[in-house]
This record gives sequence, structure tokens and C-alpha cells, in this order.
Amino acid sequence: MSRPPTRRARRRPHLVTGRAVGLDIGTHAVRAVELAFGRDDATITRFGQVALPAGAVVDGEVVDGHAVATAIRRLWSECRFRTRRVIVGLANQRVIVRQAEVPALPEEDLRLALRYQAGDLVPFPIDDALLDCRVLEPVDVGEDEDPRVRILLVAAQRDMVLSMLGAVESAGLQPVLVDLAPFALLRTFDPDIASDGGAEALVCIGAGVTTVVVHEAGVPRFVRMLLVGGASTTEAIAAELQIGLDAAEELKRAGDARVDELVDRQLAALVDEVQGSLDYYVAQVDTAALRRVVVTGGGSLLAGLAERLQATVGAPVEVGHPLLAARVGRTGVPEARLIDAEPMLAVPIGLALAGRPSPGQGRPLSLLPDELAAARVERRRTALAGTGVVVLAGLLMAAWTTRAGDVDAQRAKARLANGRAAAIVARSGRQTTVPLATQVGQRRTLVKGALTDDVAWDAVLQRIAGVMPNDSWLVSFSATKGKSGTAVTFSGFGADQSAAARWLIAMQDVDVLSGLWLPQSTKSGNGVQFTSTATLTPAALTNRLGIYTGSQQ
Repeated sequence: MSRPPTRRARRRPHLVTGRAVGLDIGTHAVRAVELAFGRDDATITRFGQVALPAGAVVDGEVVDGHAVATAIRRLWSECRFRTRRVIVGLANQRVIVRQAEVPALPEEDLRLALRYQAGDLVPFPIDDALLDCRVLEPVDVGEDEDPRVRILLVAAQRDMVLSMLGAVESAGLQPVLVDLAPFALLRTFDPDIASDGGAEALVCIGAGVTTVVVHEAGVPRFVRMLLVGGASTTEAIAAELQIGLDAAEELKRAGDARVDELVDRQLAALVDEVQGSLDYYVAQVDTAALRRVVVTGGGSLLAGLAERLQATVGAPVEVGHPLLAARVGRTGVPEARLIDAEPMLAVPIGLALAGRPSPGQGRPLSLLPDELAAARVERRRTALAGTGVVVLAGLLMAAWTTRAGDVDAQRAKARLANGRAAAIVARSGRQTTVPLATQVGQRRTLVKGALTDDVAWDAVLQRIAGVMPNDSWLVSFSATKGKSGTAVTFSGFGADQSAAARWLIAMQDVDVLSGLWLPQSTKSGNGVQFTSTATLTPAALTNRLGIYTGSQQ
């Protein structure tokens, strides 16, 4: 086998802006690729694959979740990926991709209205479907007609997706995106996108599923997932010769004369399936001419496949090289092994590329169920609320300690003054009632000054914590005593821009605060930093002055 080209990582520093891991759950193995994203490139930093027992994944669907979870845990243990956040791929016949024309709406509104418009496009009950869409382009309409757009609609059956995600989460991973294998292929082979007005077909032949996607300048025009692949040939050899699947796979790859005729028949059936899909695309109205076919996947290693497919479809057929999509860093995997595995890397590399920071390209399509995303947000809010309680407790202890220390210091000074006065009287042997009373009075005045407008900080912070929204928490606060009362400034952090508004509304119910204001709110990373000001009301004060003077018990 000739050595395919690869992009080696240059020995130069480059700014890493993030990492992403693409997880491909195939028929015979689970595979993952970790990419580190630089300012303008991506580097493969980890790669690995672990075999699955027969029957764990059938026709692209997880059947034995425990076996899949076990394989994924072993994969993470052996390859030491730097994150447990993964982008997972789907490829089976319970996933559909369609183009449709719909009224022009903002994309977010379009997603909300999707369930009411997609019923005729989805071949299973819409209530059981996970949906997403992306606007492709405007549609030419008459002057008197409302604007319309062409969208790319993706849908999958909920139970199938939940079964797969259950195995992933059981392995201790966090799915952040559920992508489709056809879109992963488009990202991987992006450098080869045709720009001459023609169309290009990408064909990924897996063990049990073959993915076909035809695009025009990167815009997918046709997607089909076929339940045929290299495993059918292996299974046919095993059945014919009464041998195990591993031995049959070795015979298939070695080109043993005993199985040549059998391999040829299976290869012809596979090529016919792919040709039928491409013929269907070409027969559509207003489609571009098919200029090239790129094949990848483990099944693309079958001897003679590219030649036979080219003779059938009448367009040049090339073997794709997924390793050209990223630089190859220090993966810890021998280069020879990486090159041997290259045909199986197209999907996991493309999945990981979905995690590339690209603000200008919008949100990628995803079939992650809303209930999982909502549960994750709730867990995050709970964790943040717990952190907020800890911070509040620390602030409470600091405020209490500081105020108690001030009062105790003033009391100590008063006791010291009394002691000194008594000592002077004892030494002089004379009554000095007036000077003693004066000194004691001065010290009492100091204590009264310290206790005047004394704030019950423990009560203030407890009342704030009692109404504080779950998605915002305090970082610090400060207080300044003035002629008009005690002014407080809170520094906080929220999950999004609306969190600061919810903080302000919640604080309206706190009777120890008045004159609430939000002078500053700034986007910061994944959240918002804000500053809130207020004035303490008399309800925030303690009664320690009355207790000290004896006017209150």
C-alpha cells in the first residue's frame, strides 16, 4: 500500500484556542480523534480505537449499550484524551436529511416552527423525532409572494439517539453535539471542495453502513445512508468457508484465491448500491454535473473498488486522505499504524472539526435532545448555586469577624480607660470623679459611634442568598458609610445577559435593600459579569447599640 500524504505539525509555537474530540461509534469499533485548534489550523493530538464485540452495534444503531460503554471507557483509559466532552456522530437509516422550501423566518424562529412544518418530510411520527435545520439560500419568488428560503432539515428517531447517548454517558463522557456522519465528511474533505460549478460525491464505506453525500461547493444537495458495507463481504466469506469473522477478514484483505469470486460478487453489489444513489441524484432537476467521487472508510480498501466504481458512474474516483485535514502532532501512535487507520479517520476527524471556534459560521446542526441539554444546564446551575452559597458563607464570616472585631476593640479601649482611671485614683488617694467620668464618657461615645448604623451582615447576606437566582452568584461586595446611609456594591457573575436582569428583579424583594441599580453588565467568557448597587434600609441594622446602652434587652 502506498503511503498517503500527511500534514506533519511544524516545530513552531501556535496559539491553541481549544480542543475537541470526535467520537465515531462504528459496527466493529469505537474510534476517537482529538484535535487542538490553533489560530488558523488544527492538529491531531490523540487518536485511538477499541474493537466492539459482534452485535453491539447493528446497522449503525447501539444494541448493547453496556458493551459500547465498556469499549469507550477502555478507549479513554488507553489514549488519555484531555477532555471528556465529545462530539458524537450518527449514520443509520433512522436519520434523514432533506431539503425543503419554507417561509423566510429568523433561524431561531424557524427552529421553533419546525415541528409544524416538517410533518410531511419526516417518515416517522413527528412527536418521536429530534429535529434541526439550517438555512441554505433564498428561493426566487414572484414580486407579490412572501419571501421563502431553502433549508436543510435533519431528523432522527429519539429512542435511537437516546440509546447511543446513554452508552456514551455511561462511559463517563459528556456529549456536547450530536452530528451526522455526512456533515463530518464535508468538513474533513473541505480542501477538496469543487468550485467549478460541478458536484462532488463523498462515499464513506464502513463495515455496516455506507454514507453517500453529494455537495456543490460545500452545500450538501443529496445525502443517503445505505445498510451495506465491508462487513457483508466478511460475513459471506465466513459463512462460505465455515470460519470465524477474524479469519475471514484476513482472507479478504490478503486477496486469497479461494474467496476472489465471492469478494467480486459482494463488491459488485456494493458498487450497485452506491451507483443507484448517485444516479438518483443526477436524475433530479437542476442538479450540477458530477465531476468527481472521493471514497474513504474501511471498505474503500477492497481491491478494485475505485476502478469498478469509476467505470460504473463515469466520473473520476479517488481515494480520500483524511489526514490532510489537520496536522499530525505527537499522538503517541506509530506513524505506520496511523497511516493504516487513515481510511477510518474521515468521520471522527470531521466530527472533531465541528468543535473548531468559528464565530462567523454560526451554530452547527445538532440532534442533541433538549431534555439532555436542559438537565446539563440544571446540573450546572446547581453546582454554581452551591459555589455561590460557599462564597456567601465566606463573605458572611469575613463581615461578621470584621464587625465583631471593631466592637470588641472599642470595648477593650473602654475597659482600659476605666482601669487607668482607677489606677490614677488609687495612686493619688484623692477623688477625681470629674476626670474619670469624662474619660469613661469619651470611651462610651466611641463605642456608641462604632455601633451606630451597625449592620447585621449575617442577616443581610442570608436574605440575599434566599432569593438569589440559580444562574447568578456573588463574587465580592463592599460597603461605604455616608451621610445618607450605608451604600453597598455587589460584584456578580451570571450565566447569560438575562441573569443580571433576574438578579435585579429578585433583589427587589429584599427588605434590607433600597435604590437598587445595575450600572454595569459585561460579557465575559461563557457568562456575564455585572455590578449592582443599593442602599441599606433600617431593617439591615442591629440592636446592639440599645443593648450596650441598656435601652433594649
